[in-house]
Amino acid sequence: MKKEHISDALNMLNDDIIEEANKVRANAKPTRKWVKWGAVAACLCLAVTIAIPVLHHKGGPDTQDPVQNIAALEYNGKFYEAVKLPEVLEKYGLPPEITADMAGEHISYLKSDGGIGYKSTVSQTDIELYRYAPAVCDGVYVLRDGDTWYAALFCNFYQFDSNTNCSFTELYRVYGIESADDIASITEMKWNNEQEVGSPVTNRQEITEFYHMTITLVSYGNDDFQTEVFDGIPEENQQEAHTAFADDRRNLRIETASGLRFFIAFYPNYDWIEGGGTMSYFKIDKQMHGWIERNLNR
Repeated sequence: MKKEHISDALNMLNDDIIEEANKVRANAKPTRKWVKWGAVAACLCLAVTIAIPVLHHKGGPDTQDPVQNIAALEYNGKFYEAVKLPEVLEKYGLPPEITADMAGEHISYLKSDGGIGYKSTVSQTDIELYRYAPAVCDGVYVLRDGDTWYAALFCNFYQFDSNTNCSFTELYRVYGIESADDIASITEMKWNNEQEVGSPVTNRQEITEFYHMTITLVSYGNDDFQTEVFDGIPEENQQEAHTAFADDRRNLRIETASGLRFFIAFYPNYDWIEGGGTMSYFKIDKQMHGWIERNLNR
């Protein structure tokens, strides 16, 4: 798990989206076919520059490519996955089809950089990035490539090393959450985030407590997290320990007041929360355990 569990922003797409793309691969129309990126230049992403690292799929329409019709892009220090698969869009609280009327403020025209990506340009092109008009935030943008419209879904923050961390407040702000009032519900989901477990938590007091607890949790980068959980375990028992930790995973779906959804994971028997997209882990305290017992263990 030390290698496999790290959500490497430069080398990994969201598992949910890859899974969904695989399900509908046979039915997808072969427009532009994209796969996950292999590398991104190690440099700061400035607000005036948009880089969309893309490896163009070279096979024919019948090639067994589980992530065709998915693009990876980097904007303002965050990585995104651009998709138009209905199952994925609905899972994240979007309509099943992205259309022109969902495109809000124009952000930039894009052009090919001559290699694996796109860059912003002052010249008018047939590729554009827009705000998502129904819910303006950094959690989702609209990408138009010719006549095809995509939702660019937040994947994770740009990370400079394996021990960089960030707070829950930063994650919440990606989706426009500035207070507990911006959260509509919290729901436990099965491992694939497709089926609800129990009833959504909609009680305002419980949501407010959840919000205030999470923004005060101590954040750990991946290296510090690995040290806390797995150091001291003999090498011959490491694989078993990592498997046991992974098996303890439970998922939460957070839905915003504007209807957008994102997911985090928690490991109650190990006292950890993994912040979706933050590449950080958060130590669960007694108060958080109490919230889990009241709202999820029913």
